[in-house]
Amino acid sequence: MEEEISVQVEIQTEDKSSSIEHILRPIVFVSWLLGVGVARPRKCPKAVTIILRIIHFAICSVIVAYGAIDFYTFNNVFKSDIFKIMYYTNKVMCYVSAYYYVYHGIRQYDKWPELMNKMKNLDQKIRKETLVNNQPIKNVELLAILATFACGPLFLIIHAVYYYFIRPEDIFASDLLLYYTIAQSLINSFIFDVIVYVLYHRFQTINELMTQLDKQLSAPLITLKIRRIRELHTGICDLIITLNDIYGLHLLFCSANCFTMVVATLFRIYMGVVEKNYAFMLINNILWILYAVKFSLLCWTCTLARQESDKTGDIIYKILLNYKPKDTKNQSSLEILPENQDAEQNSNRSSSYNVNYIVMEKFQRKILDQKYVRNEVNDFSIQLQQHQHRVTITACNFFEMNNALLTGVSIYDHYYL
Repeated sequence: MEEEISVQVEIQTEDKSSSIEHILRPIVFVSWLLGVGVARPRKCPKAVTIILRIIHFAICSVIVAYGAIDFYTFNNVFKSDIFKIMYYTNKVMCYVSAYYYVYHGIRQYDKWPELMNKMKNLDQKIRKETLVNNQPIKNVELLAILATFACGPLFLIIHAVYYYFIRPEDIFASDLLLYYTIAQSLINSFIFDVIVYVLYHRFQTINELMTQLDKQLSAPLITLKIRRIRELHTGICDLIITLNDIYGLHLLFCSANCFTMVVATLFRIYMGVVEKNYAFMLINNILWILYAVKFSLLCWTCTLARQESDKTGDIIYKILLNYKPKDTKNQSSLEILPENQDAEQNSNRSSSYNVNYIVMEKFQRKILDQKYVRNEVNDFSIQLQQHQHRVTITACNFFEMNNALLTGVSIYDHYYL
């Protein structure tokens, strides 16, 4: 009895430590401290979260105030009206996005536990079928946290130290506060990237499960496995719907912010070339590359999930093509055996009749097994073609996040510039 209790405790501890919510806890905690997005520790009181968001609202207001000061200070610096329009459009977009990122967590406060519960239930169903390797997710999460700290606090320190010793007259509070905005924007985007990567990994897991069905020769077992995989696929698609509901407006603001930031920064680099301000050029080159990479990661992870989901349809048809009934050789020998017995022993007709009956029964059973497998495959194919089961991540249904969007934006930027 004590051994059973100890085994149950070990299983519960393992499930808790391997749960997706436990794995995402470091990046969730960083995002919560920076006051952006819906990610938050589940056990943290709502009052603490609200107080933290109010503090970040105040910091965003300070950034906006310094932006207004810069408007009156550097208004005569701009050489072109187009550059002036792009610069202030970018500023407004950054400020609106920063406010929304902070407000997002209050507006959809209960959405994060709902998303985590759905992911936990999905993982429990997957673990009944196969093992789940979460090490790639941990690696991606670690890279996201390191990139956030590198592009936020580390770049802030480097910027402050360089200008303090080289050009102290060019140190502006608005430039230093920009790194705070960058850190907020990056961690909020990385949270979304990591979640989509988790869903991509889950699609990959169920596709590996389906490829193993070719080794199974039992039709009832194949039918049962396909039905369970259909349930898993439905669960992931339900998570995609929840993800669109949570992050739709976030993706819209993030895409607009990245686009205006890249275009405006490239204009600023041109101004730095004219003025031969190489430090200014270096900072802005890093800035536009940073936002371009952030937008590229959004599109790339969404494309990965979509492509892995599309593989499911290809694999399910291969199962039907590669499926062969069991004991085909035995059936052919049994079908030949009665004819030989009839030719050699005409007197034993009753025995031949029994053998023919067994052969027909097995033949009909194999046809029925094939029908069950084919019906299950057809039902799964119909499910994959339905709109609600298609993996499409959109920005409030305005456009789909994928590599095609990334290519279109790149062409437009090249033409515009």
